[in-house]
Order: sequence, then C-alpha cells, then structure tokens
Amino acid sequence: MTFKNTLMITACATSAIFAAPTVYQNQVGFLTNGLKQIAVIDGAGKEVSFKDAEGTVALTVKAPEAQAWEPAGKEASLVDFSEIKTPGTYKIFIGDEEVGHPVIISDNAYEGVTKGSLKFFYFQRSSTALEEEYAGEYARAAGHLDTAVRYHASTGHETSTDSTFNGSKGWYDAGDYGKYIVNSGITTYTLLQLYQQNKDYFDTLKLNIPESNNDVPDILDEIRWNLDWMASMQDKDGGVFHKLTTKQFAGMVMPEKVTAPRFAIGKGIEASWNFAAVMALAADIYSPYDSAFADSCAKAAVRARWWAYTHPTEYYEQPRDVGTGTYTNAIVWTLKLWANAELYRITGDKVFTDSLHTLKISSKNASLQSWSNDLMLEAFTIATNPEVFEAADVDTAKALIFALADSYVASLDKNGFGVAMTNNDFFWGSNSVAANKGMVLIHAYILSKDEKYLNAAIGLVDYLLGRNPLDKSYLTGFGVNPVMNPHHRVSQADGIEAPVPGMLSGGPNASANDAGTCRLDYAKDKPPAEAYYDNSCSFASNEVAINWNAPFAYLVGSIQAITATGKAFDVTSKATKTYQLDALPAKKLAARPTNARNRLVVKGNSLRLEMTGADGTKKYYDLRGKKMR
Repeated sequence: MTFKNTLMITACATSAIFAAPTVYQNQVGFLTNGLKQIAVIDGAGKEVSFKDAEGTVALTVKAPEAQAWEPAGKEASLVDFSEIKTPGTYKIFIGDEEVGHPVIISDNAYEGVTKGSLKFFYFQRSSTALEEEYAGEYARAAGHLDTAVRYHASTGHETSTDSTFNGSKGWYDAGDYGKYIVNSGITTYTLLQLYQQNKDYFDTLKLNIPESNNDVPDILDEIRWNLDWMASMQDKDGGVFHKLTTKQFAGMVMPEKVTAPRFAIGKGIEASWNFAAVMALAADIYSPYDSAFADSCAKAAVRARWWAYTHPTEYYEQPRDVGTGTYTNAIVWTLKLWANAELYRITGDKVFTDSLHTLKISSKNASLQSWSNDLMLEAFTIATNPEVFEAADVDTAKALIFALADSYVASLDKNGFGVAMTNNDFFWGSNSVAANKGMVLIHAYILSKDEKYLNAAIGLVDYLLGRNPLDKSYLTGFGVNPVMNPHHRVSQADGIEAPVPGMLSGGPNASANDAGTCRLDYAKDKPPAEAYYDNSCSFASNEVAINWNAPFAYLVGSIQAITATGKAFDVTSKATKTYQLDALPAKKLAARPTNARNRLVVKGNSLRLEMTGADGTKKYYDLRGKKMR
C-alpha cells in the first residue's frame, strides 16, 4: 500500500471518528521536551485527560478560562500538557469522551516535516527528470531544459532566435513554471541561513536526492541547484535578469507539455541587489566544499553590486507582452542594505560599510521580511555577527529583531489559540507570514536564549500543522486533515490523487482575490482565519511557493535542530573565508548614458530625477534612485 493510500484511509477513518472536533491541535507531533498545547472549545473548567497507548492516564489538567482569538472568531481554552515527557501516542479525553486527534510525542517530532518541506525543492526542480528512486510515484519527465533561453527586448539584448544563453536548473517558483530572481533570492538566503545556523544537524540529514551520496550536506546540494541557475542570470556587464519565463502562464499541464519559448525578461536593480546578497552568503558557506564555486559567487556578487550601484534608476517594469509574475515595487534601499551587509561580512572592505552608513536604519522601520522588503535579512546578518559589524549597527539590528519578536509574544496575551497572528496578517500568503514570524522569533531566541521566543515559534508551528479553526494541516502529505487540492500545476496534472508532499499552502486570505475565478467568495461572512478554500482554483489562498516553504523549513528545522543538538547558533562564529577585494572587480562599471528625455526637476520642494517613457508617461526618483509616488 502506498503512502498516499495509507494517508487517505487514515484521513477517512479519523474523519468518521472525530467528526466536529472540539479540539484543535498540531496533527503531526510534539517535541518531547518542548511546549505542548491544544485549543479546546467549550471546555473551560473541564478536566482534560491524556491517556497512553495502554489506556493509562498520563496527565489530567483543568481547562482554563476560554479566551478569544479574534482571527478565529472563537473562544478557546489553551490547555498545556508540557508535563508529559515520555515519547508515545496519546489520546485526549474530556470526561469520558474522546476528542481531537491522536497526540504524538517524539524527540524527532519535527524531523519528518523538516525533510518534507526541504524535499519540496527537489520536486520543484526545473530542467531535469525526477527519477522514481528519489521521487517515488511523483516521478516525472524533464521539463524546461532552458539550455537555449531567448532574450526578451526588455533585457537590452539582440532578440533573434539565434541569440540565446543556458539558463538551466533552478526551482519552479510556485504553482507555475516561472523562475524569478527576487523570489529565489529570499528563498535561497533563508535556506542558507537554516544551514549556517544549524550545521551540526544538517551535515548529516539525508533528503534522498540524486546527490545524497556525495560529501556535501544534502541541503547544500539542493540549494546549489538553484544557485547555478541564479548565476546563469547574470549578464556580461554584471546586471542580473529579472526572471526566466514564457510570455504567458501555462495551463494546468505537466512541465514537459509546455513548449512555448522561454525568455530572460528585464534587467534591473531589484534582481541585481538581491543576487549580490545571496551570492555573498553562498561564497562563505560553500567555501569548505567547492572553493572555485565559492570564489565565483563572491566575484559575481561584487559585479552585481557595482552594476546596481551605478544604475540606480534601472527598475524592472513588466513588458506589455508579458503576463507572468511581476515581482515589482520592491523596497530597493532594503536590498542595498542587505547586499552591502553580506559583502562586508565576507570581505571586511570599508567600501561596503560606507554604503551601510549612508543608509541608516531605525528600529521604527521594523517590518516582517518578504521578497519585497529585505530589511530584516540585513538585521539577521548584522545581529548574528557582532564581532564583524560596529557595535552601534549590531544594537540597531537587535532592536529591529526584538521590536518585532516582542510584539508577537505580546499578541499571545489572552489568546485562546496561542497563535501570534492578528486579523491584519490574513492576506495572500498568510501562512508565510506565520512562518516568517517564526524566523524572527528564532533569531530573538538565538540572541537572548529566552524560552518565550522559542515557545511562541512553536505555537506558530502548531498553527500551521492544525491548531487553527479549520482543523487543517497546511502542509501537503502531513497530518490527519492535510491540504489536498493546492494550486500547483504538477499536482493537478499528474493523475495522482494526493498532491506532491511537503508543500505549504498559502493559507487563509480575507480578501479572497480569486473569488471570481473560483465562483465562490470563500471569505464572505467568515473570520479571517477561516477564509480559505482547498481547491486548485484558489490561487489566492491555496497556491504554493518556494518563498513560503523556505521560512517554514527554517522554522521547523531550526527548532528540531536546537532540540536535537541541545544548542542554538553561536553568534561569535566567523565567516569561513575572508575574500580580498583585489581578487574581485574593484573598478566601477560604466553607468548607462542618461536618456535625453530625463532631467532634474524640483518637485515637492525636493530635487528629483524626472524620467519620461516612450509613451510620454513621467516617473520620479529621488537622487538615490528610489521611485517616488
């Protein structure tokens, strides 16, 4: 019997036994020595018992007063059973009635979801067949070899069909088959940080991928597949192409069925700054395994940085004949900070700190990281490298992290579900909000060793794996009631009932941006945490994406590693290798000549660069290149 069939039988049986549950819980497992909580509806003042496999009561606790969690539109009693520290499977009883789902307690409770969420990236590989040995029933033919990618006119290159480059490898971005630098960037950085901060654990963790038998940790082999593609997107002048896609999205078909031409589209500072940051971190991490590759990453990072520095107004704009994902309007100054911090960390060259000091940050700017806002990524790097950066910068970075982390912990006060999410968090990709909040909390724990941050992070894991008002595990293939119909082309076209495992669904979206497509307003009259539709039509609540899976993998992988090894990342650790500037291009690249239709003007009592497009539209930028409204 296959895992898929076992999962379906288990789900059906459990559904019959546990209809209309009064308990919401993590459906995958709890760590033996970690925080353990469930949300109980209509249980205030009642005794909640936990019985082991033999039916012996291991613990009985009285459910506390019910508290509201506004996003759920419900009150619940948050029952803590952390006293149980014996691994095993337990059942929950309120009085004589069995409720909820089996409670699984294990030393390695998060290892399965860590592996699953990382294996997702293998399933997203472009330009290669997935063999049965590694993909099981999800084996598929190679799609999008991308060995002869054309240049779109927006790249500034010759557009004849004879002018191509090799843009193979990389991960499909989401439910579609595009590959986008800015989203790959934050994804790759997040996974690199997961490894960097938990090397002892991930050095031996096997993912069953084609490279598993070499001397490189599997997580780094998987990341390398995407880094190789990112490197191919750097133009000869150092700038980086924005994305590699067809001109329009493909239908719900397998990748090998998509035969439309693929193009490199656009070249801009968003992709170039992002690329510079990621390649700088990669240079450090891969140095012990492949010094030549690491050196090439460092050189590529500096070239991309100089191109972005000397082309401050080269923002990406979506061409009119292209309908794939845009990834526009990134906050570029946060990208600059991030890239310069990463480059300074591996070089020690003051040219990068000078750039940092011209772009001072403030704790008032604290905002959760995303593909469009990378300020926290810089904060993570500076705060965890106190021996590299100036004390004032380290203090500011810590302030950014703790400002957010403390606000998340504060939101747990009188919170019946114990979930650090508010009404404002339930938009497109809300589950990535939960996962990225967890990443902030893990960094706060690393810096302080205060258990409140780790416990708040565990609460977010519990939410994503079932402690939510839909009783839903948002990770495909895991839990009693997992997502079954994600907006994911392979999962809809492969003829297999269960979707590719290990994918984090986007999650509840109070705006229901796809209500027209689905012909159902699944958010109508629903509290935010219930505004979700497990249907492939729902790209706004049920798509998957690499930048959502990465912070989830970081969250569960970090907690599992900290628990397994008994230690958190040592912030006094230094870069593996210091790169000398004379080994890298130090000369600034020539800036593109200013268009005659561009001019300096006074607007709003400030000096601005006015740029007039071919269609006569005018756009304004400050003198640092930031686009003004």
